[in-house]
Amino acid sequence: MPLGLGLAIVSTMIATPPAVAQTFKLLYAYTGGTDGGSPWGTPLFTGGDIYATAFSGGSPSSNGAGTVLEFVPIVSIGFPLYDFAGQPGDGATPMAGVITDGNGDFFGTTTQGGFQQRGTMYEISQGTELVITNFNGSDGATPEGNLLMDEAGDLYGTTSQGGANDSGTVFGFTAYGAFARLYSFGNQPGDGVGPASGLVLRVDQSTGTPYLFGTTTEGGTHNWGTVFAVNLYTRAETVLYSFQGAHDGGTPVGGLVLDTKGNVWGTTSAGGNANGTAGNGVIFKLNIASKQYTKAHIFSGADGSQPMAALTPDGHGNYYGTTYVGGAHGYGTVFELTSTGVLTTLYSFTNGTDGSYPYAGLGIDSSGNLYGAATGGGQYGWGTLFEITP
Repeated sequence: MPLGLGLAIVSTMIATPPAVAQTFKLLYAYTGGTDGGSPWGTPLFTGGDIYATAFSGGSPSSNGAGTVLEFVPIVSIGFPLYDFAGQPGDGATPMAGVITDGNGDFFGTTTQGGFQQRGTMYEISQGTELVITNFNGSDGATPEGNLLMDEAGDLYGTTSQGGANDSGTVFGFTAYGAFARLYSFGNQPGDGVGPASGLVLRVDQSTGTPYLFGTTTEGGTHNWGTVFAVNLYTRAETVLYSFQGAHDGGTPVGGLVLDTKGNVWGTTSAGGNANGTAGNGVIFKLNIASKQYTKAHIFSGADGSQPMAALTPDGHGNYYGTTYVGGAHGYGTVFELTSTGVLTTLYSFTNGTDGSYPYAGLGIDSSGNLYGAATGGGQYGWGTLFEITP
């Protein structure tokens, strides 16, 4: 039975109350020590606490291989849930955040470490870590994006390197412990290369066929990246869109989100200017059936530049996200794109105690509060966790 048949996730939207005037709140400043430093992954809000990965730092014995931090807002305390060892066989330097199965177990990936130093997939249960996959290159290498879990407990993800053509892979891991390389990029002319993001799952309502959707940072007809779909029955890949660069955007680092009208939404970290200049990136919408591509917003630099993460929907047609640089001070922004297509900069980072360079996307709670991570800045210069009420 193909991976994913137990599941029909159609949307990641969360119903929230209407937005109010935005406020920024600093939650935590990384020290670069045992708590970790340089958080790249999107924080997860669950059970009242925030869980975030850090790319570096940790205990002295871990060689700075990174951590998973648990932050408890009610008492404003953060502590390492897990400290990556890097070796022997453990993972190192996670770029992705963690996801949860709802039972208190967490799942994620590391870009390095493992027995082959090609990265790992791991599970943390009650503070104990289990490496469930050691990537070896042929099955993939250097996973950067978040995992996706379906209702059957199967996991899906991408690796930015490795596979049959060393151009990255889409993989699956069943709840029963079976690993499968579902697709190797670079198998056909115009194919994508180097997926750096996670995946979304949608079941075609007319055929019942499950598809995984994602982006690649390179490749495609114009070598500016692609939006792709992988059929979970046949494991065949279809390039839905090839980015052109300056005009429509290029190098989509972040993943996709689905709406209820058959569209996927995403960002590109570059391009978007019709005059042929490189551009600061765009927010885009792509209709899955018609493949009609729409630029929902073109970043100017003043309102942000180089968005690196997937958007976060609120269930009312609004989308939230971050830009890595740009904004009022040049250190990145948090933004809102309303259901009417108006972009508002909710916050511009200053590289002070608030942080700088938010690479990660945003988590959201049932009240509509947003949670994010900045890779730099903060009191100790190792990044921050923050909350924004939009």
